[in-house]
Amino acid sequence: MSDLTRDELTVLLIAAEGESMMPIGRWEAPLKSLLAKGYMHANDKFNNVITPAGRAAAQRDEDDTARRMIEANNNVVHGKEQARASAEAIAFQMVDLAEMSSKITGGSAESALRLWAPQIVARAQELIRGK
Repeated sequence: MSDLTRDELTVLLIAAEGESMMPIGRWEAPLKSLLAKGYMHANDKFNNVITPAGRAAAQRDEDDTARRMIEANNNVVHGKEQARASAEAIAFQMVDLAEMSSKITGGSAESALRLWAPQIVARAQELIRGK
């Protein structure tokens, strides 16, 4: 995990592109912090440049951020896959229920499904609420 704030990373990424940074406005506090950490070097008050340690810190932070984004995306994809598989299993169970009801009542499986579906949703809501 990085020890850089968002603004510090921004300053380092700008400086890594060859730009010098001036400690004014929004960049004053992060630049002073980066100077103290040894990630930036002050040639003069208005010409602060990135150090090799600063380049390494910026790259490390970018890598950590990219890794976290990839992991978050993978978790979403995996969650969606699990939800789809669960929904598919429920659909098959509902078809079995509808066909069983159809055999008992003589009505169509689709009619039985329409009758059961609201009851199933109501029971699921009760379970969610802890009843």
